[in-house]
Amino acid sequence: MNSAEADAASVRPRIRDDLVVGPALLRGDKYVHVIKDPVSGQLMTVGEREHFIVSRLDGEHSLADISAKYRTRFGRVLDDRAWGSIMATLSGRSLLAGMNPEQRAVSTNASEPNTLLHARLPLFRPDRRLGVLADRMSWAFTPVFTVTAMIVVIATLAVIAQNLPVLARSALGLWERPWLGVLALVILWGVVAMHEVGHGLAAKHFGARVGEIGIRWRFPLVAPYCSVEEIQLLPGRHRVRIAFAGVFVSLLALPPMVLLRWGAPEGGTVHTLTSGLVLFGTVTALVNFVPFLRLDGYAMVNHALGTENLARDSTSHVVAWSKSLVRRAAPAPRPPRWARNAYLVYALLAAVFHTTLAILVAGWWFALLEHLYGAWAAVSILLVTAVLITAVYRIVAVRQRRRASNTPGVHHEKHRTRRRFTDKERK
Repeated sequence: MNSAEADAASVRPRIRDDLVVGPALLRGDKYVHVIKDPVSGQLMTVGEREHFIVSRLDGEHSLADISAKYRTRFGRVLDDRAWGSIMATLSGRSLLAGMNPEQRAVSTNASEPNTLLHARLPLFRPDRRLGVLADRMSWAFTPVFTVTAMIVVIATLAVIAQNLPVLARSALGLWERPWLGVLALVILWGVVAMHEVGHGLAAKHFGARVGEIGIRWRFPLVAPYCSVEEIQLLPGRHRVRIAFAGVFVSLLALPPMVLLRWGAPEGGTVHTLTSGLVLFGTVTALVNFVPFLRLDGYAMVNHALGTENLARDSTSHVVAWSKSLVRRAAPAPRPPRWARNAYLVYALLAAVFHTTLAILVAGWWFALLEHLYGAWAAVSILLVTAVLITAVYRIVAVRQRRRASNTPGVHHEKHRTRRRFTDKERK
């Protein structure tokens, strides 16, 4: 090594102190980290190797030290060309200490394009207001309040379970008075809106951003939504609590409804209304815990495991593993053992759940159609409906993939950044 190379190897670069580096997230069989530049508001996703390098650019480790540790860890050498590429990437993004990055307005995450099956209508951006409200309601995130409230909720659910047949009979009165049923739907819609605000308050309390609140159309339902951003930068326990916050708000709405029903005259308007609210409010709150419906329960499991997208990666892993067995193809990627087990268990349980749900829905529709039109007509209608739904789903999915692949954006930039970091390493 000549003197110039020795001097270069002794350099101790340092990244900016204000950069925020998120925890490891498992994407398929590899770990990734999200890095945020708080000045420009940009997010960058890096892999395990890139994070290994960036985390040691602290002004104390020299390039030679990092290269030696990198070779020990990954069995590869970072030569001068690799370091040149890495430094060029960091400099181009103004991530090194002493650089003054260009300040930009913080951009929100790119939303999915609207389709006939899925659409969003943003209404307002409540990030600052929710931040003020979260500060004033910090008591709601204390263990004392959370535990006390959950004890009350569990006791309420026990009372509801004991009186479920009575509640069901009382709630039937909504069918006899349609206007009362409409009022119940409006109130439940309001509870869902508060559910979403609960996500936003928890996000602000733990340090994430709230991009927007609006109305979402997801066939066949119209409901409020709250877009939480930069959640990948938070520890897993905080992400779980943000996902749980919405269900927590929905559950907190049940005790007042039960008390109001208990004090109302039996058979009266208030009694019938609150019976329907308690019954359907309980169902909608508990359904959120099902981890196979991509609702809050799924998010809680996903965050607790530290996976980026459990459903997607579980399906991909099982499909790749099955192909490697049947076709004797190249070995499937091998994530950590715990992840392989989690992927397999989730994929199997999800398949059982969705199959059972499809059979129940198809059986219910068949019974109704058979009663109206006869057995053969019912079978024909179900088959045509299944074909149409499958075709529409495939068309929408293909269009979304093509639109995503043809539109330059943050996701593509993430992968380009990862390639620039390590494309010059050698064995």
